[in-house]
This record gives sequence, C-alpha cells and structure tokens, in this order.
Amino acid sequence: MKDIIKPAAVLAAVTFCASLLLATVFAVTKERIAFLDSEAEKNALAIVLPGYSITGTAKTKDNKIYWVGEKTENGETINGFAFISESPGYSGTIRCMIGVDSNMNILGISILKQTETPGLGARSVEIASKNTFWDVITGSAVDEGIQFPWFQQQFAGLNGNKTVQVVKNGDWTPEMASDLVSQNAVSAITGATITSKAVVDCIHKGISEYNDIIKNSNK
Repeated sequence: MKDIIKPAAVLAAVTFCASLLLATVFAVTKERIAFLDSEAEKNALAIVLPGYSITGTAKTKDNKIYWVGEKTENGETINGFAFISESPGYSGTIRCMIGVDSNMNILGISILKQTETPGLGARSVEIASKNTFWDVITGSAVDEGIQFPWFQQQFAGLNGNKTVQVVKNGDWTPEMASDLVSQNAVSAITGATITSKAVVDCIHKGISEYNDIIKNSNK
C-alpha cells in the first residue's frame, strides 16, 4: 500500500506545483499578452484596409467584433470592413484578419496566428527580401520600406463572393499577380498546400459569416 500511496502523493504534489506555476505565469503575463494582441490587430488593420481610416467597431449578434473604415475617392466616401476568422491548419489554428470593400472584394489579409511547420506552412508569414546575408554583414543592405509577407500579398484584389482557387504555380511573385487575380486564385506555398488551403478556408468562412452583416451595414 505504501508503494502506491507515496508515488501518488509525489505525483499530486508535482502536479499541484506545476499548475500553480502556470497560473502564476498566466496572471503575470496576461496583460502583456493582451497588449501585444491589440497591437498586432492595429498593425493588421493598416494592412487589410490600406488607405482607410478606422471610424469605429461594431458587434454581431453573437458578440463578434468587426471594424469599419472609410476613405474618400473621387469625392465619394467608400466603406471598408475588417473582421477576424479562424480555421484549422496543418499543425494548429490559423487566425486571419480579412479586409473587404462593400462588394466583398478582398483588400488584404493578415495572418495573426499560426503554428505551422517551419520552412513549410510557416512560410505563410515569411517576408521576402532582396538583400542578401552578405549585404547585411557589409552594411550595404538597402531600406526596402515596409514589407508584407509575399504569400499574403496575393489575396488583394480577389472576389470574396466567389470561390478562391488554390493552384500550384510555385511561390508567388508580383509577376503572377494579374493572371492569378483573373482566375480568382492564389498560388500555394511550395510543399505546404494544406496550409495554403487552410488560409483560403479561413477567408471563405469569415466572408460567409459577415456577408449579410456588411450588406445590411450599407443600407
């Protein structure tokens, strides 16, 4: 009996200490995590609603938040909307912010969270640079300004009311843009088609959830 009670008591003590430590770490870091999440959302809004001023937020019936933006073009006020959607990826949940205009044309997307495989699905947040490692070492690297992940760039201009196709044309480059937009398609990350499709699913899900809300907002 002693052989059973002693290990059980030790295991219970270790479990209690681990739980207490995790709870303490969470309590200490909770506000910092919330701040970082808020900053990430602010930065994402500038990407998914380029040129728009955020005029406010609103809530759906089930208390999901979306953002409303507007800009003036040719003397006319144009509305834009941003919302967050989630979908299961290859290794975990993928969380995206999507920006659309009043006709559900995609203005931009930003992946807020992903836990995909490094070197494969994680390349969905990879930022391409023309500067080489040697340029950085020698101090000859040029300022490329604000850069966005190349995989996410290709979603701008697609029609969110139609199915976004995933094709295998290799890693996206700006030269592919017009052809892919004409197909309402994106090119999958090489070796990570599942992640690429998961991001597209995330967008489809979000647009489906917010389509009616945005239509009603325009009336």
